[in-house]
Amino acid sequence: MSTLSLPDAPPATRCPRPGLLAPAAYGLALLAAMWLVAASCATPELGSRLFDKGQAAAALPLLETAAAAGSVPSSHRLGLLLLAGEAAPRDLPRALTLFSFAASRDHLPSLIQAGDLTRSLTGDDAAAAGLYARAAQRGDAMAMTRLGVMRATGAGGPTDMDAALALLTTAAKAGNAQAATALGQTLLSLGAAGDPRGGSPAEAARWFETAGQAGDAEALTRLAELVAAGRGVPADAAQAASLRRRAADAGYAPAAYDLGLMYLAGQGVSAYPLEAARLFERAAEAGHVGAMVQLADMYFAGLGVFRDPARALALYDAASQADDRAAAAACRLFAAGPEDRRDADRAVRACAKAAEAGDAPSAMLLGLGMVRGRLPGDMPQGAALLARAAWAGNAQAMYAMALLHLSGQGVSGNPAEAFRWCAQAADAGLPEAKALLGALSEEEFPSAANLAKAIDFYRDAAQAGDAQASFALGSLLSKGLAGPPDFAEARRWYEQAATAGDPRAQFNLGLMHLTGKGGPASDAEALRWMREAAGRGDAHARSNVATMTLTGRGTPSDPREAFRWYRLAAGQGHAQAQAMLAGFYYEGRVVPRDFESALFWLTLASRTPGSDALLLRAGRAKTVLEKRLPPDQLERVAARLAEYKPAGFDPEAEKLLVESIKFLPPSARGPGSSATAQAPGGAPPPTVSAADPKALF
Repeated sequence: MSTLSLPDAPPATRCPRPGLLAPAAYGLALLAAMWLVAASCATPELGSRLFDKGQAAAALPLLETAAAAGSVPSSHRLGLLLLAGEAAPRDLPRALTLFSFAASRDHLPSLIQAGDLTRSLTGDDAAAAGLYARAAQRGDAMAMTRLGVMRATGAGGPTDMDAALALLTTAAKAGNAQAATALGQTLLSLGAAGDPRGGSPAEAARWFETAGQAGDAEALTRLAELVAAGRGVPADAAQAASLRRRAADAGYAPAAYDLGLMYLAGQGVSAYPLEAARLFERAAEAGHVGAMVQLADMYFAGLGVFRDPARALALYDAASQADDRAAAAACRLFAAGPEDRRDADRAVRACAKAAEAGDAPSAMLLGLGMVRGRLPGDMPQGAALLARAAWAGNAQAMYAMALLHLSGQGVSGNPAEAFRWCAQAADAGLPEAKALLGALSEEEFPSAANLAKAIDFYRDAAQAGDAQASFALGSLLSKGLAGPPDFAEARRWYEQAATAGDPRAQFNLGLMHLTGKGGPASDAEALRWMREAAGRGDAHARSNVATMTLTGRGTPSDPREAFRWYRLAAGQGHAQAQAMLAGFYYEGRVVPRDFESALFWLTLASRTPGSDALLLRAGRAKTVLEKRLPPDQLERVAARLAEYKPAGFDPEAEKLLVESIKFLPPSARGPGSSATAQAPGGAPPPTVSAADPKALF
């Protein structure tokens, strides 16, 4: 049998055996998967490496991509960039979102950052405390420090001092400088409060020293406070200054401020206002409000700096805007400070800001300024502010409300309401309120019982140093309105008021020394106190000083000095002084004879003579003298009388007046000594003695 012959076929390809095909396929798939994982992870690893190398701009787009893909490390690093505003605009809300995401994945650094931003942005201390607690449980010292401070202050939950001390101690022992500082301060505060968990100043100083060695500027400042005061460590002002210098050089503004104060006072360092100003400037630039205020005062005074009121005002404005307490200080300065510092517009702004923040003294000053017309605003506005401050417990405002009710200004006039507010101010310890209570009891509700109460009110106020109350008490006691007169006690209270500068008390005390009431008589003491009152413008005291000086009581006789005092009292409208002054002008022995002036003063003195013998005689002398003067002189006298107005107390004007007096030389006897001297019109003048101007009468 034959067979077909076929062409040769190409060699067939061999198929691998099924046992070898599966491992190869799996290998290729695994390689592809690894390549995909590596590709997906390349971006976050690269972005993080660039960030860690400080290449923020290059890292930013890579971190954005990785964070969007859910990378926890990239989310944290991107949050840091947005927090710092580095390579991208500062965006705190988005940074909080990124930190919160990473914190939800238990990323430890993000727990702390999320806690910090949660507190500052949302004010949710409880949520922040929860984040810190999670980090603290993992042993993070910074989280322990944050949480310990919150537990000590009651932020984000109830105060737990035991937990606070445990957290801070653990963190401090772990080397956290902030924890050591906070622990030292907590121990000091507890010790000062008498809490047995507190520590001694020496223990606190050791923690501060530990933190200071680690470079913590606040710890150095706290330690400097203890060293300066000698609490727990030997007192050493120079060392305190050195510690504050280290903290200030580290940029800690409170230390720069404290050191500036030391340079101002020369404590531990040589007094050097220029260096003080430099330190205050540095602290002020860092936002330290106290430094702004101190530096403003230095610019006002030109102390350590060139005087620059504009710069001072700018600093005060900045401090007021930054801090309510600084606004309150500015309110006091601009509303009630020295006259050259007062500024109505700034006072209104500062006082209103501080008052809105609940500062009752600022509301009181603003209201008082409006009521008195010194600050923009009307009476009802001022009364409303005073009422707000009074209801807030400000004693000065209560007293002002009492005065408003007495006068019926801005409120309905109500003596009972005035008494109520005054009583509250007195209970708050305001001496002038007690004095007003005495006056109300004495005048508004007069009765024997109320006069006795008035004495008690006046005594309380006088014992607190109120001069007006001392005078009023002396007056009631000397008059015997609430019982038998007690001149001895009255004299003591008059002396207290007189020593404080009350001219009424000085005059009355002088009278008591003159008459011997309530104690021994003494012309010298009487004249001393009369002169004190006379120097403060009391016309009665001036007339008495003139009479005592003329007659030589308590001092050698001095007609010239007597004339000066009579002239001042007469110008104020004191009738007896006017009569005596007329005698000097008529007699012509101390000053040149001047019949016109004699008639001028006689006319004034005799207008309301009453039963006063001297004034009655002055009236008779006036009638005689009028008949002896020619018409032209009478007309000039009439013109002077028409222009006359009693003078107020004006020391500068009085000085010029006294200097203008022209006395006769001591050797001259004057025209009144000549038996042939003629009065105007040819009539001989009355004969007078050489030492008694009353001879005219």
